[in-house]
Amino acid sequence: MAYALRPQSVRKAQVQKKCELCETDTKIQYRCVQCQKYMCEKCNKIHLNVQTSDKHEIINLRSYQDAQDTQTFMVTQNIPCDTHKKKVCVKCCLDCFELVCEDCIDKTHREHQLEEIKEGCDDVIMMTQARLSKDLRFCESESKQLQTLSQMCSLSYDNAKKKIEVREKEIKEAIKKYVIHLRAQLETNKCNVEKQRKSSEKKIKEIKEILRDKESELKKSKENNRADKIIKTIRDINNNLPCLDFNPFPHQASDFIQGDIAPSVLFGSLQSQPIKKDQSKIDLKVVKSYNTEFKSVDRLLTLDHKTAWISNFQENTLSKINIDDNIRTVKKISALAFDISLIASKDILLTSIDSTDVNLLTTDTGEIKSFLSVSPLIPIGIHVTKCNDIILSVKEVGVSFKLTDKSCRKLIIFGMDGKKKKSYEYDKHKQRLFTFPERITSNENKDILVIDSKSSHEGRVVVLDKVGHIKWIYQGNLQINSGEKLFNPLDIVSTSVGHVIVCDVFIHALHVLSGQGDVLTCTFMEDQGIIYPWTLDIDTSGQLWVGCESGDSKTCDANLHIVKFST
Repeated sequence: MAYALRPQSVRKAQVQKKCELCETDTKIQYRCVQCQKYMCEKCNKIHLNVQTSDKHEIINLRSYQDAQDTQTFMVTQNIPCDTHKKKVCVKCCLDCFELVCEDCIDKTHREHQLEEIKEGCDDVIMMTQARLSKDLRFCESESKQLQTLSQMCSLSYDNAKKKIEVREKEIKEAIKKYVIHLRAQLETNKCNVEKQRKSSEKKIKEIKEILRDKESELKKSKENNRADKIIKTIRDINNNLPCLDFNPFPHQASDFIQGDIAPSVLFGSLQSQPIKKDQSKIDLKVVKSYNTEFKSVDRLLTLDHKTAWISNFQENTLSKINIDDNIRTVKKISALAFDISLIASKDILLTSIDSTDVNLLTTDTGEIKSFLSVSPLIPIGIHVTKCNDIILSVKEVGVSFKLTDKSCRKLIIFGMDGKKKKSYEYDKHKQRLFTFPERITSNENKDILVIDSKSSHEGRVVVLDKVGHIKWIYQGNLQINSGEKLFNPLDIVSTSVGHVIVCDVFIHALHVLSGQGDVLTCTFMEDQGIIYPWTLDIDTSGQLWVGCESGDSKTCDANLHIVKFST
């Protein structure tokens, strides 16, 4: 809790305000920090003689008149407790963002992270500034990306318009040439038929003349009245009759039959295509590493750039840790948690795989109670979106990776009231979306990103859009995931600019993808000390936390790494 006094406002108050205690004197000279009251000289003396306010801090307004407008003043002493009115605040609780007195500490803040008021306020200010800076960076990045995409969309539309105009000219020219060709072909066919007609007519005329001559010969022979001469003439006529073999005239003629008009086939059509843009290479650099007391860091939930919850599934514990020069555990709760997700109250929803319930852990008290049930199904992965929707992956009771006709592997979306909103199990071709949807996250576009394990040593990334349709699938990079080095992702996060980071556990690698699923980089992290990367999260300052497995079942020294990534 900090109070700021701006000198410019003070000078304005001296002119316009009356004393806020006696409400008559306009010569305001003092201000009580705790009461936030402006007072005259007389009321100031009375105020300090009252037992309940004798320790209040009084500011002489005149001493600030020459200060710069940007100067601020933060009071850290004699601040009354909001809960216990007669007590003054002695500490700042970083878990609750509250100033607390001794009674507050004893009752509700005993195991919380407490600091002196000045240092605590400085830390809270720094964390808030970091969060605001992160959000501002995201907004600036979105603004730049929006401008770039807008320009590229405009350019794409201009190019499409030019292509249409070019295609129009091409089609017109092609049609013109084709019409000329059809007309020429039709004229040729007509000429050929005319030639055939004339040839046939000439032949018929010639044969008719021969036949008429034969008729005249027969008539003359009959006039002789001699049978022998008639028979001889008839024999000559029959032996010399012309052959009546005419070329048949065609029974078909050319006609024009118009084709079906299908502009999208003939001319082309408009189709949505991803906007192609150059992607910068992403650099990943480990800036700090810590040895934990766990065999593995199964799940991470960062609260800020120094504090996080760690889940250890084998030891059935949830531990709150703080990092600086060293790592220290500030709270440990017994809880079987396969997956965890933070809600707005800073409490935790968790799944345990051996129960049909999703449980709620109240982090202040350590109390765990049922939040919702998906019986007879088993909850697996869980994620709370920025819109406070709960995305839950579920399966039927039984083995993890074997699928049958009765298997149920799907995502269910709930509201915070526990009411089901929708679910996704099959794609539009009625094919299963998932085998074992192990981990879930979402991005700024409300896409759902899922780690879908196909077996204990192989998996893939499946990304659904906000209506549940497959947007893209990533099954590893062929350059590094080949042979026995199968792509085996265990966790996934989305950055403020939409990049996707996936940890590939057995080859000790991090895959960085664009929001469209294009590979930006695949980096082997073993040379920087990251072995068996198991879980990921991004803190309020934009740093990547990587929790690992120890690699040795007998040791409890799994590493936690802080990684900076930059373009």
